[in-house]
Formats: sequence, C-alpha cells, structure tokens
Amino acid sequence: MKNSSTEQKSCVSALEEVAGRFPNHAAIIDGDATISYGDLQASIEHRAEILTKAGLKPGHRVALIAESSADYLATALAVWRSGGVLVTVYPSSGPGDLEYAIDISDPALIVTSPSVDRTLITPASRNAPIVDITKFQVTEVRHDASPNPEGLREPLSMICFSSGTTSRPKAIMLSAAAIYNCADTYGEVWHLSPEDTAIICLPMAWLYGLASTSLAVLLRGGTVVIVRRARPEMIAPAIEKHSATFLAGVTATFGKLAQYAEQHGKGHPAFPSLRLCISGGEPRNEAAFSRWQEQTGLPVLDAYCASECLPLVTYDPVANPTPKPGSAGKLVPRSKLKVLDANGSEVPTGQIGEAYSSGPGLMLGYWRDDEQTRSVITDDGWYRTKDLVRVDEDGFVYVVGRLSDVIIRGGTNISPAEVERVLQQHQSVGEVAVVGIPDDIYGQRVVAAVVPQPGASLDADDLKAFTAARLSSYKVPSQFITVDALPVNLTTGKVSRRDVVSLLTTEAKQTS
Repeated sequence: MKNSSTEQKSCVSALEEVAGRFPNHAAIIDGDATISYGDLQASIEHRAEILTKAGLKPGHRVALIAESSADYLATALAVWRSGGVLVTVYPSSGPGDLEYAIDISDPALIVTSPSVDRTLITPASRNAPIVDITKFQVTEVRHDASPNPEGLREPLSMICFSSGTTSRPKAIMLSAAAIYNCADTYGEVWHLSPEDTAIICLPMAWLYGLASTSLAVLLRGGTVVIVRRARPEMIAPAIEKHSATFLAGVTATFGKLAQYAEQHGKGHPAFPSLRLCISGGEPRNEAAFSRWQEQTGLPVLDAYCASECLPLVTYDPVANPTPKPGSAGKLVPRSKLKVLDANGSEVPTGQIGEAYSSGPGLMLGYWRDDEQTRSVITDDGWYRTKDLVRVDEDGFVYVVGRLSDVIIRGGTNISPAEVERVLQQHQSVGEVAVVGIPDDIYGQRVVAAVVPQPGASLDADDLKAFTAARLSSYKVPSQFITVDALPVNLTTGKVSRRDVVSLLTTEAKQTS
C-alpha cells in the first residue's frame, strides 16, 4: 500500500525508500529486541492497514499517549501512512493536563502503553476506543469526532503540546512537510548516516525526541537505541554496549553523565565511540559541558528552535566542530531568522533583540485558538519566539533568555540566563536557576537557587562577591538559597522556572 495522503515528500515516503535500500540494517534497538528496516516497514504497513480497516479516515485524529518504544515509532508512522493526524501526549502528564489534551484534541482513537493509567484517560475520552500499543487490536474508531479546522495552508498531520510555562500546554498544529523538513535538515547538518547509532533518551512525545532525533536518524539509515529514562545509569551502559556515536539530551543529561563517568572511572576518554553530542531545550551551560569534555574529549554542540517553527539553529560538526562559548550555533538551511527591537526594527549585528523565525517548519497555528495564533504569527509569516538573542558577525546565534523570564527590578530589565552563566563558573556551583520573586520596594528581587557540586558547601558572601566582580550591582542576587535539586518539567527534564519561583518564594520568606 503506497502512501497517498500527500504528494509532498514525507517521513513515511522517505522511510519507505530507506527500508528499500537497507532492509536488513538495524533500524531500532529496544531492550533486547532489534528491529530491521524491513521489519519496521512491515510493522508500519500492518498497523496502517489495521487502522484503515477499523474505519480511520484521512484527517481523523489518533492520540498517542505512550512511553518511547519501537511500537511508538511504528504507530506514529502508521497513523501518517493511513492519512490520520497524530496527537502526541506526554504519558507523564498530570491528570489535569492529560484530560485537557484529550478533551481539546477530541480523538477518534487513543493508543496507550501498558504503563499509562487508563482510569485517568477514560473520563475525557468521549468514548473513543482505547487500545494497547503493543497488541494494537483496533476494531473500530469514533466517527463523530469534530472536524479539523478549515483554511489551513497545508493538510494537518500532527498536533503536539508545548511544555512551556503557560497555564495549559499549547496545542501546536504541524504539516507533514514541516515534520519531514525537521528530520531531513537535522540529518543533513549533523551528517547522520547508516554508520550512526543514536541513543534516544528523550520522550518521543516531544518533537526533540521524535522528529529532531529519532526520525532524523531513521531517514538517514542509522540505528535508534531507545533508552526510556534520561538517567546516567541507563544511558552509559547503552552507549558502551552499542558503541553509540550520537547522543542528544538536555543540559542536565551531560552534566549528570560527566559526574557518572568521574565516579565510575570510565577511563579517558569516557565513551570513546561517541562522535556527536547535541544539547537542546535550554541555554548552554558551559561549566557542565566543560566537565563533559574533560571526561570524553568531546564538546557538546547545540540545537535551538521552538516547536512552532523548527529547525532553526544548530552546529554542523564538520564545518564548526568547536562550539563558541554561549552560542547555540548557526542558522540551518531553508530556515530564516531576524532579530527585532521593541519597535519592530532589525537590530545591528551583535545587539540583543527578539528572535523571529520562519521557513518550511512553521506551524499551521494553534489548534482551535485563532487569537493565540495571531499573537505569535505575523501577517507576513514570521513566528515570534519571545526569545532574546544576538547574532555575531560570523553568524553565530546566542540565546540570551526569554522575554517572559526577564526580571524587572526597579524598572530595570535583568536576564536570568546572564546571571546563571556567571554563577556556573564558580567552582562550588553544580546547577543554578535565577528567578525574580516579588519585592515590596523594587517589584522583583533577584534570587538564585543553587545546587552545590558534590562535596562542596556554599558560602553566600563568596558567591555574592564572585558575581559582583563580574556583573553590574543591580544584577547580583540578593539571596543564594541552597537546594538539593532544581525542580524540572517531568516531561522534558528542563528546569521549571515557575516551580523554582514557588520554591524560592517560600524559602526566601523563611530565611529573610
């Protein structure tokens, strides 16, 4: 059965071509199971046929609420092959977010993994059948689900949910062309090939785990090794067992793996099979990446974008193998970036402004939220990222911070990321998050949550002197609060600033 849901190149058609060239090559390693490209393609076709026989029509939405697995990838591609719209929902979502995602997407079918508690799903399911991703026994789908929006510039292929700081995750609509461009571009820029074996420890409900890495590797004929949790005691053995060449993660992934290598005497260099390490989702942490490079001899390169418009910025490990400190890399092919000031004028090279992006990866809009879509997509097709960046004379992009994260102290704007970069250079600091908490006089005050290096103790006066020697006085935190760990988003592992604010507001009151 050939895919006919779109005439454009898609991940489905591209993978079919790869499977034709490398039918016996390992596509996915999931635990003890190794799935060849031929077997993966057969599984995709089989699942697509099941969906079609069950009554799934082009445009029907299928919610996938499952842990990362070979079945996850086969199911996602089968939904697209049958013309359906994939809705990815984090299995770690809290009851409120889970109910919201199911309710707003109104799926014709819900697919879950055995680890997901169905009692949390059923109340919001609107009687959509719920099936196990491993057994995949689909006999029927709902036929009364609401229709997709009209007037989209391309057919809808996927709805994914943001992991941002809004009260509810935003439902992002993407086309098949956007998803393919993401995977194809990263495969091109990172020089992925059939010789690559990638550790995927990112949730596949996140585009970083699905399109940017898993599909990027598969469309280049490489091998995906699935590690369900981003824990060093799970990642390190997988790297060594499979002689992995590619590892992608968030900042904490590399910091914790470096510490693991130090403690377990992995030798020098540790993990010698690796050739490419990519960090995304958070600003660069040069101190953590330096520890990683000391252990492995390998730098951590970056990727920067938003799910609303991706890919955007990363490093080409051949053209620019050594990262510029603080930089996320350069603009990728086919994508566009401009940096504007508050008046909408482009800033001079080297100056800070808000990043606007565009290109083949631009979203179709937010699901059933035209007002929110209009607030971030300009009339001429640019996405307002709300990220503060600067671009140097060589084209390297530096992410300075989020507009929403900016601390306003006495009318003066302060970038938390700038303060964090300074504190990360202190020898006693392991991890740090800087936020603004309410202040009766100045509106907000600067407070730092600090996780010490193992065996180190923090001296607040020393940290204050250290930052005062490197920053303007108004940027120096008024308090340094020691914490055991920074609160993180359970779905992505990124630091949750909203939870840091809640934690520090309580702690600051107790210590003030």
